[in-house]
Amino acid sequence: MDVIGSVVVSGIVVTVGFLLARITSARSEELKERIDRLEDRVDKRMAAFQASVDGMRSDLTAVALAVGARPRGGQAGSRR
Repeated sequence: MDVIGSVVVSGIVVTVGFLLARITSARSEELKERIDRLEDRVDKRMAAFQASVDGMRSDLTAVALAVGARPRGGQAGSRR
C-alpha cells in the first residue's frame, strides 16, 4: 500500500510541476513580447529625440556663425 501511495503522490507532484512549467513558460513568452514592444517604442522615441537635438545643434551653430563666432580650434565639441 505504501508503494501505491508513493506512486500516486509522485504522479500528482509531476503533473502539478508540469502544469506550473507550462503556465510559467506561457507567461514568460508574454513578458518577452511586451518587453520587445517596449524596446521598439523606446528606440523610436530616442531616435526622434536625437533628431530634435541634432536640429537644435544645427540651429545654434547657424546663430553662432551669424553673430560672428569663430569655430574653436582642436576637436569639435572640446571644452577649453
